[in-house]
Amino acid sequence: MFQDEECSIVPDASRLTNCDITTVIAKGLDEVNNAAWLITRVIIPFGSSLGSRLTRFPKRSVEKDGWLIFQVVGTKLLSIKFNKFIFDLFILYRKNSYKQLLQGVLKASRASNTVLKYERCFAAWQAWCTENKVSALPANTEDIARFFMEQFTNKAPFSRIEGIFYSIKWHHDCDPTVAVNPCDKKFLRLTLEGLKRIAAKPVCKKEPITTEILGKIVAKFGSSNNLMNIRLCTMCLLSFAGFLRNDELINIRECDLDIHPSFIRIFLTKSKTDQLKIGSWVYIAKIGSHLCPVTMLLKYITMAQITEFSEKFLIRPVVYAQSIQAYRLRNGQLSYSRCREIFKNALKEVGVDPTKFGLHSLRSGGATAAASLGVPDRLFKKHGRWLSDHSKDGYVNESVKTQLSVSLSLGL
Repeated sequence: MFQDEECSIVPDASRLTNCDITTVIAKGLDEVNNAAWLITRVIIPFGSSLGSRLTRFPKRSVEKDGWLIFQVVGTKLLSIKFNKFIFDLFILYRKNSYKQLLQGVLKASRASNTVLKYERCFAAWQAWCTENKVSALPANTEDIARFFMEQFTNKAPFSRIEGIFYSIKWHHDCDPTVAVNPCDKKFLRLTLEGLKRIAAKPVCKKEPITTEILGKIVAKFGSSNNLMNIRLCTMCLLSFAGFLRNDELINIRECDLDIHPSFIRIFLTKSKTDQLKIGSWVYIAKIGSHLCPVTMLLKYITMAQITEFSEKFLIRPVVYAQSIQAYRLRNGQLSYSRCREIFKNALKEVGVDPTKFGLHSLRSGGATAAASLGVPDRLFKKHGRWLSDHSKDGYVNESVKTQLSVSLSLGL
């Protein structure tokens, strides 16, 4: 137990356990009904690499009984910003909180967005069960099938029906009192498979961006002294060279950059396939050509007056400042819709049909270019943070020449 000018002891704490950040993240404890809290005070040397990484915690905190309290949600900490630099981490367990803590741990078995989706789907299932006076948990196999048929006749998309199926399954799996999960029955599996085949629609993937299109964008906007244009080129080149998803790009903070003379590396704290939130480094070489992502990034950093170790997002909204008669970055984060709008407007400006491309075209374009140049499969997969070959191969658009090479090599 500790006490200082900022913090005092919570009188009804059942126990207080020392815990480092890795343990906290690994446990994935969730604040449920005020049952579990993460308490912290800070002191980390300013400017240290440890300090710059560990100060990227939640901004949402509450003060309770003199303690600074931060929520733990899923497998990540929800935000905090320290003026001092820290490190004493504690987890406080309240009395009689076993069930709530267990519920939090079970929720941590899925990504936070997945849990939110399951909760929405299960709420729809519960509403239907209440209306039809049947049990939602444990559920009856025939009732679930009847609900699926009703959704299908109401022209609900298959993705919604599938989401409801896995939501019901997950809620039954998380209930220790349920002996048999109805969603494990082959009858429901066959029902779902049949609905999938009936409701199947062809997948219309966006085309990958090519280096020729990137060249047109950089030629038109890259030589400008306009911060908005340089931000656009930086977004495109980094996404292409780093195989970045848009969500990964807009969550990069300035302190995530590690700049070297011949390359940069970017630490991704959040990634779709990084379920344990371990993070990963993406390496991008300094090429020296007019399409060099490192050169463009350095130009953007200089123009935007970005400072090292800052917790602010790298790609931020731009506002025109009358006092300096120029654009400057403001606080905040670019949304997906705004990024897409900027990108599609740029394509239109250079005479490319924007309807054929999306933000994911930058990631698939980089992957296609790397595959055509014969980058080793292991490096290719690691660079793009793919967990399976099936996912990785789906991003590559094989050229006609490559596909013809198969029949040409048969010796006919």
